[in-house]
Amino acid sequence: MVLITIILASSIMYPFIPESPPIANLFIEAHNFTQSEMVSSNETTSGNEAVPGDYLLEASSGSGGSIFPSGRIYVPAGSNAPFNMTPAANYKVLDVLVDGASVGPVYQYTLNNVSSNHSIYVSFTVDFTVINNNTVVPKGNFTVNATVLGSAFTRDIWEDGHWENGHWVKGHSVTVPFPVTCRFRLGDYPYNPWGDYTNPSKGNINDGKNPRFWQSNNTSTANTSVMVEACSWEYNQNKKILEVNTSINSPNLKVLKNRDNVPNIPGFQDQDSIEDFVMKYTNNGSIKLKENEAIYLFELGNTDLKSAGADFQDLVILISIKGADIPQSEVVSQDEVYPSETLDETSNEASDGNPNKISNEMTLKLVIEHRGGDTINFKSPEETRVILQKGYDQRYLNFTELGIFKSGDRATLIPKEYGTNEKLNFSQGDQLFIKIIDVPSRSLIYSRSTTIK
Repeated sequence: MVLITIILASSIMYPFIPESPPIANLFIEAHNFTQSEMVSSNETTSGNEAVPGDYLLEASSGSGGSIFPSGRIYVPAGSNAPFNMTPAANYKVLDVLVDGASVGPVYQYTLNNVSSNHSIYVSFTVDFTVINNNTVVPKGNFTVNATVLGSAFTRDIWEDGHWENGHWVKGHSVTVPFPVTCRFRLGDYPYNPWGDYTNPSKGNINDGKNPRFWQSNNTSTANTSVMVEACSWEYNQNKKILEVNTSINSPNLKVLKNRDNVPNIPGFQDQDSIEDFVMKYTNNGSIKLKENEAIYLFELGNTDLKSAGADFQDLVILISIKGADIPQSEVVSQDEVYPSETLDETSNEASDGNPNKISNEMTLKLVIEHRGGDTINFKSPEETRVILQKGYDQRYLNFTELGIFKSGDRATLIPKEYGTNEKLNFSQGDQLFIKIIDVPSRSLIYSRSTTIK
């Protein structure tokens, strides 16, 4: 039989929901058992099992690579524990979290003189090259996320004198916002996420309604260039003032990356400065971004960049490139979250056609422990769905006997396929994936893989 220990915790961030930790985290370790050695599926235990070593290290990774060693590792007090992060092809390390704190995109990390329990988690992102200083070209399939952090482009116009409420109002100068439009070009295909780029009355983003967001719905193929175009327009006229894009090395464009200094440029005519727009992405005067992010600063009002009006905050936009080569084990469709009532049934009788004969085939036995975070309602399959997958073979597990599972709870059970109550047989070396789905929100609580030892 295969003994799998699953630890449920809330300390590690789920890589596909940035800055939003999952409510559960799976750590799996597998051992060999046979059905003749199995205990009842109703067996429950409490307290901690005796384990070798003094301290527990919990190592895991997101999609796009792996960490070695991984899972639950027990080490003696005072020992050193090295870890290696290995990206998949066309990926790179995005960040490494040790006990929830970032240590940056490192490829090796060692916990020295271990004197307490620790967790280590590595996330990955698609790798890319940068051409012409500004144009990003991802090496793997990808999607694009963008956030307009702000747009502040104003000029003075002359307002003629006029009669108002029986009184003559003299002509005077007023400061008004001028239209700004923006679009993306992924390869040769243009995207207009915020209205018509060529029509300032329909695509203006300098309207005081920022921040605004966009996520590309389509996956772009590897080696497709990502270009951002921005344009300023005359007030109440369909006439361009200045157009800048990231495909050329324009002096009217600045790019901020992680650890860059925040430009000290005041906003023209008391407008917000660059620092005002990017303050959520700074730390002690430096830019704080992920390795797959950049902030573009557009100057759309002046070609004389020494003038006071060249404040480079006519458009401030954050771009994020995300890998789309997600392993099949971590892709959850609506059909997975809401499977049909009738699931495929497979025969799993003991050898020789005798259903009562005890078999020595490998069988899953799960020891499940909740170590913090939100309570999980396994009692209702309409609320929580548990999925086990080997390659393209996917099974829905019956965890209903766990009921309402809260922090501190622990149970041992032999999982059965939901709808069939059949036991599951696997072999050493099989790679298994466990997924827990929150059905009402149609979101993935967590997923993790393990190789049966």
